[in-house]
Amino acid sequence: MRIVTRIRIGKNKIFIGKGVKEMLDAIEVHKSIKKATEYTGISYPKAIRMVRTLEEELGFPVVISEKGGSERGGTRLTEKGREVLESYRKIEKAVEEYAENLLKQEFPF
Repeated sequence: MRIVTRIRIGKNKIFIGKGVKEMLDAIEVHKSIKKATEYTGISYPKAIRMVRTLEEELGFPVVISEKGGSERGGTRLTEKGREVLESYRKIEKAVEEYAENLLKQEFPF
């Protein structure tokens, strides 16, 4: 038996969930929004909207882009962006563990 959880966090709008987490992870790995979209399968315009919404709702930048071509340019998470991602992961893990334990207690069939 398994339980599936879905974590979405927001203020005025939902600004982080599984898709945004995956996009931020991919940006951190690939150092490029374009490459992150190719990896995740999320369209470039949608990825830009995700990042903008996240930044607007939080009130600070989560990514920083540096110009300079393929050798020196790129996009990376800011320190606060990494903190947001880590906080989301902690919440996600805690909710999943709680849900698994609750399932064992309350649904022992």
